[in-house]
Amino acid sequence: MLGTLESGGKIVVSDLEAGVGTLTRLQPGHVDVVLVVVEPSAKSIEVAGRAADIASRSARVVVVANRVRGEVDVETIRARLGDRDLVVVPEDSSITRADRDGVAPIDAAEPGAGVRSIIELGDRLTESAARPSS
Repeated sequence: MLGTLESGGKIVVSDLEAGVGTLTRLQPGHVDVVLVVVEPSAKSIEVAGRAADIASRSARVVVVANRVRGEVDVETIRARLGDRDLVVVPEDSSITRADRDGVAPIDAAEPGAGVRSIIELGDRLTESAARPSS
């Protein structure tokens, strides 16, 4: 599918299955950025750490700390994942409400801090993709 895209000016986002299996098959140059989504739980942090280590061999890694409830959650994630590029998405009831209502969180009447963090991440990735690589 990706081979049919015209080159240049295209951004493809793919949601991969959880875990590290798909990441072990990544080839350098095939992916620019891998977002590793982690929640502040021991199991999630363990898997995210392995995923980030594997993905960093082939691509830039951005860790997305999801459903964060405070600085303790951020520090717990940082303790395992180190100084990687980190985006914090706070726990946000507007996301839960939007899901319950069957609408995209970005279309919620009053997007909360979590939605705003996701929008900012999208903007950063888009700006990064638009810059010529060195």
